Amino acid sequence: MGSRTDRRTFLKASAGAGALALGGIGTRSASAQAPTTLTVAWDTDIDSLDPHVFKSVGGYAVQCNIYDPILSWKVKPIDGMPGVSRSFPGDFEGSIAESWAFERDGASIALKLRPGMKFPSGRPVTVETVKYSLDRALQSPGYMRFIMPRMLRISKPEDIVVRDDSTIVINMAGPTPPQMPLNLFSLMTITALDPELVKPNATAADPWAAEWAKRNAAGSGPFELVKNTPGVEVVLQARKDHWRGAPAFQQVVFKFVPNEADRVLLLKRKAVDLVVGRPGLSPRSIKTFEGDKNFKIVSIPDTTCHWLAMNQTKAPLDNVKVRQAISYAIPVAAIVPNVLQGYGSAMTSPLPSLMPGHDNALSPYKFDLDKARALMKEAGVTQPVTLDLAVRIGWQPHEEAAVWIQRELEKVGCKINITRQTDATFRQLASKGDLQLSIESWQSWVNDPFFHLVPLFHSTSRGTNTAFYKNPALDKILDENYHEANADKRLAAAKAAQKIVIDDAVWGMLWYDNWTRVMRADLVGIEKRWDTFERFNAMKFG
Repeated sequence: MGSRTDRRTFLKASAGAGALALGGIGTRSASAQAPTTLTVAWDTDIDSLDPHVFKSVGGYAVQCNIYDPILSWKVKPIDGMPGVSRSFPGDFEGSIAESWAFERDGASIALKLRPGMKFPSGRPVTVETVKYSLDRALQSPGYMRFIMPRMLRISKPEDIVVRDDSTIVINMAGPTPPQMPLNLFSLMTITALDPELVKPNATAADPWAAEWAKRNAAGSGPFELVKNTPGVEVVLQARKDHWRGAPAFQQVVFKFVPNEADRVLLLKRKAVDLVVGRPGLSPRSIKTFEGDKNFKIVSIPDTTCHWLAMNQTKAPLDNVKVRQAISYAIPVAAIVPNVLQGYGSAMTSPLPSLMPGHDNALSPYKFDLDKARALMKEAGVTQPVTLDLAVRIGWQPHEEAAVWIQRELEKVGCKINITRQTDATFRQLASKGDLQLSIESWQSWVNDPFFHLVPLFHSTSRGTNTAFYKNPALDKILDENYHEANADKRLAAAKAAQKIVIDDAVWGMLWYDNWTRVMRADLVGIEKRWDTFERFNAMKFG
């Protein structure tokens, strides 16, 4: 792949060290390598290459290009946005499995494998390969051993059956809504690994070669990972023999650029073609590209939620009237236009607006300081309360929103200290329950109300229920309707669950993000799926 280029060398060559330091631009425009190479800036790294273990944005971004899912969310062109497609609810297509059928009144799903699929080694993707990979997901270390039983209602490898040389059947404990298994099989966490690569690295203590899989890929996707230098760059190389056809870009190069100002400068100098990741670019940075014919802004409504988390293990946040008062004191109508700059919308429910079951008529919370003061009085809070509000460094919208929230909450008797933490520290403190107030974000990879509500609000959820909320009535609704096959009954239950969460003011609702990317004006083949991560096989310069 040529000589090693570290991040500092890349930045100096692209924009000049002095230009970056001073925020200026050199006179000579840089170029993002050859037309057959896509150069991408991101602010993340790969934590693991194991599809059953990874958690980082970088991990998923690479996985969805070096692996194939079992099924896939189908994308369709968006009217008025040439070169851009997106997923729509309930629309799926084949991938490793070219077709599927439900049996036993929806309690089994039969997957018919695509003939002729191969790994980069030339070895075929067989039913035995898929069986091994699904068994591994169910049993190996990582979160899939928890997600698969919940979503698929399976508990043991014997529930995954090879019927013949092209069909594998998943026998679930009972019927389930079709979208649950179809969505799960569209995730990059459910895929096929080449067992001939994985198995030789297994040991008695590590039967699924989890340690080896952290740093080694074994997928069948349209790209191969050829370089992974943490903190510098990741390089993917296209496969010419992939079943979807050879990608237009022979290489995709991810450059690690942790500073947002640097990402903006590199994009404007055309040293990179696209910025990806979360947060990627903040709305204020995106705004600077508006009207520039050299760049294209793609902004699509998404399912990412941002909210004020109120830890109910910390007084006085354990008092519902205090949480309701805070909800009335949040100036959402001012935050959304001033912070999001048109790249998002006000949150009206804990369910995203694009998610089935969303109801925007349930929330009573509108900015009303008099109502907030009255609720604080009802809660017995008569003296000023001091609370810490945590935000993550580099998350500019969260930092800006915190200032708006601080100003208004002080008017209802809350003295707010804004604290800034790295993402790692923030996550650790939030998971342990050490934060009082914090601005959180969440994007459900599956566009389903129960997949969304359970990790965020069920009393048994750990690390994701950052309010430490417990409500037996809500748990009962979620447990009883997760696999409810009657669509109308299930949506009614989702509405009832929303109302409980809203009435209990579990979240101080803020906004839904748009999925927004800034790129070269001639980059086309952009595909937005429910999990938000780019697939590069369809991209090209047009």
